[in-house]
Amino acid sequence: MSVFFHYPDWLKPEVFHGINFPPFLNFLSVIRWYGMMYILGLFIFITLAKYLIKSQKATLKTINEQTLDDIFFPGVLGLIFGGRIFYCIVYEFSYFASRPLEIILPFNFSTGQFTGFSGMSYHGAVIGIFIACTTFIAIKKLDLREITDIIFPAAPLGYSLGRLGNFINAELYGRVTASPVGMIFPDAQKLPLNLNDVQNVITKLGWQINEITGIVTTKSGEIIDGVIGRVIINSSVMTAINLPRHPSQLYEFLFEGIVLFFLMWFVFRKYKPFAGFLGPAYIAGYAFFRFFIEFFRQPDYQFSNYEAGKFVGTIAGGLSMGQILSILMFLSAIAFGVYLKYLYKPKSLHYLETATKKK
Repeated sequence: MSVFFHYPDWLKPEVFHGINFPPFLNFLSVIRWYGMMYILGLFIFITLAKYLIKSQKATLKTINEQTLDDIFFPGVLGLIFGGRIFYCIVYEFSYFASRPLEIILPFNFSTGQFTGFSGMSYHGAVIGIFIACTTFIAIKKLDLREITDIIFPAAPLGYSLGRLGNFINAELYGRVTASPVGMIFPDAQKLPLNLNDVQNVITKLGWQINEITGIVTTKSGEIIDGVIGRVIINSSVMTAINLPRHPSQLYEFLFEGIVLFFLMWFVFRKYKPFAGFLGPAYIAGYAFFRFFIEFFRQPDYQFSNYEAGKFVGTIAGGLSMGQILSILMFLSAIAFGVYLKYLYKPKSLHYLETATKKK
């Protein structure tokens, strides 16, 4: 029996993969699960948030369902533009600096090919949402503490679907592993066989490799297809192999999504020490889980240097960009909590009064 899993070959990024549409329905062929997950996640978020508003209607002073509807649009814009622009600047600056239109348009203009919006940063999305929502709150004179206590308990469950979208895309996979949870992703980066770390994993797996024929077999004699290839390092062609990796997208789905949702919904929501606590609690909780999951996730390839033999894209002190941003995020959560508890002074109830009169 194999000690790894093959990525399910029936999973495809396109919702209607393999279906031949008539010309007038060809637009359906570009619909992808990743985008659908975002839409479904937003629907779950708005449904849960409205449930909280209805259940707490007697105690809320500056927010109602209309308020949530009004803040939803700028929040979504902040999420999309913040996540996209932050990714393009931090992770792919050199590429998008010469192709700025591809930041907001899903086409490769040199080839005319539809690319979709591949590349979103969660940390950038949080920044975008924060800027958009705090601007709206300031203009409408709402109570920031009430908004955070409604929005953040509903966020993790909707967000978790984005990680399922990453898994369906077979992207953002984890680091190489010989553990039983390892999974072979079809398009994962192949690593040169002459690396000591690669040889150690192969030995632990018990694989046998025939470089001449390109045949790889397991301990039990099972042939593993499609894992041998070639890479060019410093102008030299080397034999490389696609090894099992942690399905870190599923780890994030579980801990940053499901577990954090249960903590927010059933623990922090019922035992919050001060108004507005759920905002800092979510931000700190996400940063905590993300920091440790990054030890299993393959650090961003943009910060690796294959020519120099650096195949793991860490930045400083062995930390990835995701870990550095998570540390900053955790510190921001502490500062946000201090601000809400000791320094925040709510404005007038102008918006709710106006909305009530309109009804």
